[in-house]
Amino acid sequence: DCDGSVDEDSASDVSTWYRDSDGDTYGDASTTDIDCDQPTGYVSDNTDCDDSDSSQYPGATEYCNGEDDDCDGTIDEDSSADAPTWYEDADSDNYGNASVSTQSCSQPSGYLSDNTDCDDGDPAQYPGADEYCNGEDDDCDGTVDEDGEVLDGDTYYADSDGDQTGDAGSTILACSLPSGYADNTWDCDDSDATEPVVVATTGSSSGAGTMSSPLASVQDGVDNSSLCVIVFGGTYPEAVTLNGLDITLTGIEGSASTVIDAAGYSAPALSILAGESAATLVEGFSLTGGDGNLEIVTEPWACTSMYTCTNYYYNYCGGGLYVSSSDPTFDDVLITSNTLTGAYSYSSGYDTYYVSSYGGGACFLDSSSSAENVDVEYNYADQGGGVYIDESSLVSLAKGYVTGNWATDGGGVQVDGGVALLTNLASIFNEASDDGGGVLLLDGQVEVINSTFAGDDANAGGGVYASGVSTAAYTNAIVYGAATGHGVLVDTTATYTGTYSNVFGNSAGNYSGLTDPTGSNGNISTDPSFVAYTDDGNPDNEDVHLGSSSASADAGNPSSVYDDADGTRNDQGAFGGPDSDWD
Repeated sequence: DCDGSVDEDSASDVSTWYRDSDGDTYGDASTTDIDCDQPTGYVSDNTDCDDSDSSQYPGATEYCNGEDDDCDGTIDEDSSADAPTWYEDADSDNYGNASVSTQSCSQPSGYLSDNTDCDDGDPAQYPGADEYCNGEDDDCDGTVDEDGEVLDGDTYYADSDGDQTGDAGSTILACSLPSGYADNTWDCDDSDATEPVVVATTGSSSGAGTMSSPLASVQDGVDNSSLCVIVFGGTYPEAVTLNGLDITLTGIEGSASTVIDAAGYSAPALSILAGESAATLVEGFSLTGGDGNLEIVTEPWACTSMYTCTNYYYNYCGGGLYVSSSDPTFDDVLITSNTLTGAYSYSSGYDTYYVSSYGGGACFLDSSSSAENVDVEYNYADQGGGVYIDESSLVSLAKGYVTGNWATDGGGVQVDGGVALLTNLASIFNEASDDGGGVLLLDGQVEVINSTFAGDDANAGGGVYASGVSTAAYTNAIVYGAATGHGVLVDTTATYTGTYSNVFGNSAGNYSGLTDPTGSNGNISTDPSFVAYTDDGNPDNEDVHLGSSSASADAGNPSSVYDDADGTRNDQGAFGGPDSDWD
């Protein structure tokens, strides 16, 4: 326009330029310059939404950063390059479903970052959940009801030697029997397929002694074993003798189902006489029908100048159980209905024969034996109807019943010079026609702790008779209901010590031969108030647990070592003390 200026801003085709402060080639529409030529720092574009940030411009990649990177007016949209994937958690177990997902910069409601749920319709199924036997993959590891992980599975036992018997020390929880395991704990050596030797009434004398080919008799099992024998339930008509190898002999279905019946065999049902140690264990048997072990002693003597006479002594010992010079252990054994001959004598020519019997149920000679959960019921012998213990023996009887046995002397237990430890024993309706209905001591020792003698009776000493140089110590005991004799009868040469015991209701008097200790050392004399006591002479009708109002409850020794299993003060009688829950 010949005004001396070239391409001034008023030129008709002048351009508008926009400030590009961040150098991203996109201009700021709010900062302009009009010029025919592009000014430095300006561009013709005016679409930048943040001219201070070179990463923000139209078409830029959107990120989850709280900014509108691509200048489209939306911040952090779902299509952002770094938007995480979220997975639906329909069952709210905090584990997501990999097959239902969405992307978003922020976590949507009902979605999680986890995608490891294997069943999003069951809140009990998720990684790390407890596995149960339910046909489902509870822990989402790809395996259903897996062995060793299920919490409600059955316990199975390792069977490394493949003999179908398991090792109690190696277990697994599983929903069904796994390979290499057994459903029992009968194996005593899981590296030896020949042990245990198996006996069953369905077996045969030519059996292999295995689960699939058992032997038929207990004696065959014992003779073919060096470690352990297992015997299935049934009645075995035989008399059994252990052979001195310290084996374990187990009736696997328990004493109520597994019977050794020696009727007709003229022997004890079970004899242990070859020097077995305490490692010998007999468990789970009833022993019945035995006639006792016969020992014959001869005594020649010059009855005239021309003749020698001989006295013959026939001694029968142990109808159900005969133990000599051995120290076995017993558990869950019932010794019942063994009847030995009574005492008598006769002469034949110049000779005299004396017949006697000892230990109708069990006879211990030169033995240190331990018996727990052993019941001795309805047995007879002249001496020691239930149990006979000789001068060289120490026998422990714990948590068992001695009931309904009878004898001339020592209806329940006779200790003839030996030692008896009686703990948690229930002695009921044992009878002796002469001395010692419950316990007879002949120069012997007995320590009684938490035991009950109810209805035991004899002409002398219904509950206990201590004769000769004997020692009897009764702690937390009950002696009740002798129908004829005294509760406690003590010779002048014997010693009786009673502490925290209850002696009451014995017809001839509670004590004889000693100063009545009632009122001292915690001793009382009052009705023990049993749960059920009919006094009909049948021990099966009597329940000698203490009733709720019994004076014997919490009346035992207050020392904590005698506390009942529930931690309360000792209850007197068979069902008090640390093992009070035995029955």
